Amino acid sequence: MDKNTIIAIILSVVIVSAGFMIQSLFFAPKTPQSTKTETVASEPESKAGTQAAKDERSGSESYANAKPVGNGIVALDAPDLIATEIHAETDVFDITFSNKGGVMTSLKLKKHKDGDKPLELIKRGSPDQAAFTVAFGTPDAPPIDVLFAHRIRRNAKGNVESIEFERDFAPAGGVPFTLRKTYVFHDDDYLVELRIAIENSIKEYPDLDQNGWAYTLAFGPQIGPEFTKLDGRYEYRNFYTYTSGKKTQAKLKGGVFEVFDRVSWVALAGKYFTVIGVPDATQYRITFSNKPVEGLTDAAHIYFTRPLIKSSKNEDVFRFYMGPKSSAELSRYNDAAKNGFGLSGLSLEKAMDSGSILGWLEWILQKILQLFYMLIPNYGVAIVLLTVFIKALLYPLTKKSMYSTSKMQTLSPKIADLQKKYKDNPQRLNQEMAALYKREGISPLSGCLPLLLQMPVFFALYGLLNKHFELRGAMFIPGWITDLSAPESIFNFAPVRIPLIKSDIRLLPIIFVATQIIYGKMTANPNTAGSGGMNMKLITYVMPIVFFFILYDAPSGLLVYWIMTNVLSYIQQIYLNKKIKAKA
Repeated sequence: MDKNTIIAIILSVVIVSAGFMIQSLFFAPKTPQSTKTETVASEPESKAGTQAAKDERSGSESYANAKPVGNGIVALDAPDLIATEIHAETDVFDITFSNKGGVMTSLKLKKHKDGDKPLELIKRGSPDQAAFTVAFGTPDAPPIDVLFAHRIRRNAKGNVESIEFERDFAPAGGVPFTLRKTYVFHDDDYLVELRIAIENSIKEYPDLDQNGWAYTLAFGPQIGPEFTKLDGRYEYRNFYTYTSGKKTQAKLKGGVFEVFDRVSWVALAGKYFTVIGVPDATQYRITFSNKPVEGLTDAAHIYFTRPLIKSSKNEDVFRFYMGPKSSAELSRYNDAAKNGFGLSGLSLEKAMDSGSILGWLEWILQKILQLFYMLIPNYGVAIVLLTVFIKALLYPLTKKSMYSTSKMQTLSPKIADLQKKYKDNPQRLNQEMAALYKREGISPLSGCLPLLLQMPVFFALYGLLNKHFELRGAMFIPGWITDLSAPESIFNFAPVRIPLIKSDIRLLPIIFVATQIIYGKMTANPNTAGSGGMNMKLITYVMPIVFFFILYDAPSGLLVYWIMTNVLSYIQQIYLNKKIKAKA
């Protein structure tokens, strides 16, 4: 090689090197400032292991250093991975993930409290339980518990935008594939998107066939807040399906309920919080289960089991709303402009309790309650004002009922005489009684009918005050009634427990019994004798005591309403008694 050629080569190398340096210094591609990606565990070892396994695979040979994960599937060797907990936040969530299975172990709602702490929505019975587990096969298959490589992407505020978990697997002697779980978040959304991708590097279907099913995604083992007992009234967990505009509550038999039809969404709903799973268009087998698990007698699982995958690359998209049963939040997913995912028409608000046939009346009373709250921003005061409003509205019926009852009481001696005179002739007794009522211008039903007309209002109020979301955490009287959605307590002697009242002395149930007995004694007919008198004593004294234990753990707001009703009824009775005596 001549001298000029050598010089030309050297100059070329210098010029090209200088060009690359200038480009990297002054014309480097710009990284968006809004996000950053943290690669926590690199992939080369895992990919290399996969390729080596492909090269060595023949017939039924197994993979070196592979870990079985169930149903004949193994996780390919990834020695660089270590067990890691990953913490992430959005404006509404405080989340903890584990790379062991790529699962969510904690989901705290930052804007809602359980006592003095953020509310934990994922209630676990043991440390190895988690939400969003994946198992190869059906719900009874073991969840994948091997370590995953992961990457987390955050926005400019440091909040999580997405987190991706990835690991390579293979059937024994089969074609390897990659499982990728990607969680996607938006700052102000209680909805999370979860993408489950399964793909391999050659154009073959993955060997995932467990009796016609590929994998199962599970949510569980239970949702918060903390509870001591699911009594079905003051705390519960219900399962729902929503299909073609109709919500249906699932009735579990033997702790299990299965759905094979395509659904719009399914829900696990508590009193104030819910998890709603929205699958994509794939026709999953959906299973609800409340069978006990370790540490949890009352568990609640939702399983999505996927049919066979018939492509070399497949991605399923699930969306999960995990948050309050609030119309303001749930209805955001009816309008694409109101949520970060651009979703519309999901009708998630249908997961709220409808109030049965009295739902329309509950809705009216709720609007009136909110109106009073706008006037005086204390829900305890608003309940008192609502009670006064209802008593005033129903006063004409109450007045008519009391007047009729008073007239019936004046006829008690005459009725007693007729019963004594015709005790052996029931037919004649009925005729004489009818004639007496006609002469006096009284209908036996006139005292009961107004009360029956008030019953729908009472039941609608019971439903409203038992589950109205805005009452959760609402204080009435500082230091005493601090949460109108929960029972109050003036003294706690835990860990000692007494049957029926447990570990708390509550004042509101005692006040309720006192006001109920006082009002009952005022309205009791003193002229009633015999079995009628005994029944009257049972109603006056025994029934309030029975209700004392029934309502001992009732929400404070409900007892405030009932006590105020008794007090106002007592005042009304005194006033009307004076008017009746004046007329007499």
